[in-house]
Amino acid sequence: MSEFRYNKLIQQWVLFAPNRAKKPMKLQINDINTQNSECPFCVGNEKLTPNELLRIKDENGGWNCRIVPNLYNALGIHEEIVSLKEGNFEKKSGFGAHEVIIETPCHEKRIFDFNVDEFYNYYTIVKLRLLDLKKDTRLKYFSVFKNHGIDAGASQPHSHSQLIAMPFLPGKEKDLLQRCKMHKKEHDREFFDDIIYDERNFKEGVLKENNYFLAYCPYASKYPFEVMIISKKEISSIHLMEDDALYALSEISKYIYEKLFRALGDFSFNMIIKNGDIQNEKNPNRFHIQILPRLYKTAGFELDGDVFINTFLPEQAAKILKDS
Repeated sequence: MSEFRYNKLIQQWVLFAPNRAKKPMKLQINDINTQNSECPFCVGNEKLTPNELLRIKDENGGWNCRIVPNLYNALGIHEEIVSLKEGNFEKKSGFGAHEVIIETPCHEKRIFDFNVDEFYNYYTIVKLRLLDLKKDTRLKYFSVFKNHGIDAGASQPHSHSQLIAMPFLPGKEKDLLQRCKMHKKEHDREFFDDIIYDERNFKEGVLKENNYFLAYCPYASKYPFEVMIISKKEISSIHLMEDDALYALSEISKYIYEKLFRALGDFSFNMIIKNGDIQNEKNPNRFHIQILPRLYKTAGFELDGDVFINTFLPEQAAKILKDS
């Protein structure tokens, strides 16, 4: 039976239609090329990237992770901030930062293969880079995301993420912050504490929990096998985390990606690391990571009705993952 479920976090209805999973679909296998002298992200090819901004060193003097400016940047850190009227329209200059996080020196290694220490190095370099970038108070929003596979928008097979810093908060981020404030005012409870309470109470979508984080398939997930990892503590951004929290995040990430790979193989996905407004230390947002599998294409109904069709109920997806 099909059913609508309301997603409180994004304020959207999601249509669950399990029958559509029977629709014939040819999934595209992600192609991982072997290491060669052409890959700019491989160890030994550092000269092929722009000047390095930051690295996590290994014990032999090499590197485990590094961050470089994006050669094909969408925004420029040296641009002046200019806001203009163009007739009846408004535009701003393309000021901001656009960087690449090279997660591993090994070309063949995917995030499914990372051990806890490799996740820890990855999250640590993200934390350190955000701490540095937030010193530029002109930057207001920091988007950290990973595109894996062709269907998720990836164009480079070597495992990497991107960081884009903008001089303003996106509209949906402002809306979420306002909802958090209104929820606190009306109920005297934190919005994200209620999200966690609801998912725990539902139980069937919960995948893993430790002292710091809860991982679950959201009750009204937009995508089949969507996973959320959320901070149980009132931490709004990764840049505020101590080492023990980063390690706990690394442990639960390893568990989740192993389960996803066992269930789905090498699938396309987007991972979004949500930090909210890190320039505001009283930010009511809550740090969370969204893992969004791209098993099916977004089609006309989703674009027109702003209602996503999901072919797997989250409790079904969670059971498959836990049993994998």
